[in-house]
Amino acid sequence: MRLLTLLSPALLAANAFASESESATSSSSVSSASSSSSSAASSSSSSSSSSSAIPEPTPVGEIWSPKWKDSDLSSYTKKCQNKAIFNAEIYRLGELYPTLKDFAPELKVFYNKQLYPGSWGGVDKHGNERELLKMGLEELPFGVREWLQRNPTQRRFSMQEDVVFFAPGAIYPIMPLWVDEPETEAGSVGSDCEGLFEDLENYSTEPKDGAVLARLEHTRKEKNEIEFTIEAFQVKKAEQSRDEL
Repeated sequence: MRLLTLLSPALLAANAFASESESATSSSSVSSASSSSSSAASSSSSSSSSSSAIPEPTPVGEIWSPKWKDSDLSSYTKKCQNKAIFNAEIYRLGELYPTLKDFAPELKVFYNKQLYPGSWGGVDKHGNERELLKMGLEELPFGVREWLQRNPTQRRFSMQEDVVFFAPGAIYPIMPLWVDEPETEAGSVGSDCEGLFEDLENYSTEPKDGAVLARLEHTRKEKNEIEFTIEAFQVKKAEQSRDEL
């Protein structure tokens, strides 16, 4: 009896330790499972967030870049064809300092939170590789200066006194305004071309009967000097094509 009395507390202690050990193991397993579940949920959330990321908006310059080739115009006749050549300074955003340090503060304010229109062809090179053109206000054609006056809240051309800054992509939505309509031929009365380029409702990126088309080519002359040529014209369906319709 005495031996049993002495052994009983030892047995109880052993049983209690075993119970605590099993409880701890069980608790550890639950904690591990919970951690694993939480990690999986986090990974799933991250994957979901990545897959649902909003794509970048298409630069306006890309939207308004010509969607045609010369071969696409074989069934059309060109009318009121004309072109204009311009020279401008060109800088990457990484060159704002020190070259354009006097203009940089206002440029940063003007373009803050604005979508970049794109460079040539509307391509966005991002970051410090993005490009800006610099021209004197008086060097802009009359049609463009008039458009700027009619649209004082536009956010593509930054005017600082007698200087204008703009991305190459900002040209494309208003390309016909950069070109003068051809002068009236001698001896003729009036002109079918008058006011044709001024009305941007006529302008299209794809050929169709009566539409005004335009295209731009550029050539770099020096590191920060560039020449660009803009051609504009109206297309009319050829008579044979009309008969086929």
